[in-house]
Amino acid sequence: MLTTRTVFSVVFSTLGLARRAVTREIWCRERLKRAWLILVTALLVCLKMTSASVAEQISFEAAASAAGVAVKTGTVLVNGVSIYYRDIGGGSETVVLLHGFPETGDAFAPVIGELTRRFRLIIPDMRGFGRSQRTPDGYDTKTVSADIEKLLDYLKINQAHLVGHDLGARVAFAFALQFPQRLRSLTVGEAFIEGLAGTERMKQVGPTNPRTRHFAQYARVDEAVAQYSGKEEELILSFMNSRTKARQFTAADVALYSAALKREDGLRAGFKYYEAFAADEAFVVQSDKSGLRDLPALAMGCEGPGGDILFRQFTGAGMQRVVRKILNGCAHWIFEENPEETLSALLEFLSGVSAGSGASFPR
Repeated sequence: MLTTRTVFSVVFSTLGLARRAVTREIWCRERLKRAWLILVTALLVCLKMTSASVAEQISFEAAASAAGVAVKTGTVLVNGVSIYYRDIGGGSETVVLLHGFPETGDAFAPVIGELTRRFRLIIPDMRGFGRSQRTPDGYDTKTVSADIEKLLDYLKINQAHLVGHDLGARVAFAFALQFPQRLRSLTVGEAFIEGLAGTERMKQVGPTNPRTRHFAQYARVDEAVAQYSGKEEELILSFMNSRTKARQFTAADVALYSAALKREDGLRAGFKYYEAFAADEAFVVQSDKSGLRDLPALAMGCEGPGGDILFRQFTGAGMQRVVRKILNGCAHWIFEENPEETLSALLEFLSGVSAGSGASFPR
């Protein structure tokens, strides 16, 4: 997307060229008319560019179209819930991408071009988000990950690489605990897994930490819905901009997220994920983690004090093939703040797993 600075640079450059053209050609009436025509045309083009620069958030489907890649979309009833998904690319291996809060599958629009050249991608809107069904309950990660497993069954996909960010990372880990045989690899970014190392400490400091105090706030679902009903866009902008380094999000940047959250019970469904954190913790604590010992995993985090928390949690759980990757130029929204470095890290890891050579990032 063009920046305002770029657009105005083009505008002024074009005006300068047109002005000089007018000066040079002023002796000739016909050429003068032509010069003015060039000037007017240039202004119209620049106005169009300016309009594009403030266009609303691009959807995953629009990004696929721009990349020249066909995308299949559908809604399927699995595990008692209607799930909207995108199916794109034709690689021999499949990558499933799971978004976080308050996003939808559109969060992955910035990185699909390169990924679709190598992999088949499945991008669902998780239960309660985007175009998927808002159910009264079922927002614990054990249930939501079962949604994803049934979606793979429907699509006749036996194994996949699973990638999750934020809440999607928690769902991805719950999937790995339940269905390790379905995974080629596990990638997680910018999350905390209740039930793994550090959980007690998180409970102590979480309510006062600006990055995590929303856990308890949103878990009081009725109160949170009453507080933010009718203020969905304000909530999203405040939430995302308090956790960003590389950019400031505008209303246009989050238009699709806002529209989704404004749908009936959208807020309630999103907050229900936070209400389920205690159930998520119990599930993780009670689960057998031995099946994850040799699972190739990539733990990504943004540069900062908690950037390697997922790596420490995974290795503390006995996982032996975990790769740590710290990303620069981001605070949380790795696919939207720093898509280039995130994509590079993801491709390097996935390619290493596919080749059977593992990954080469420093531990």
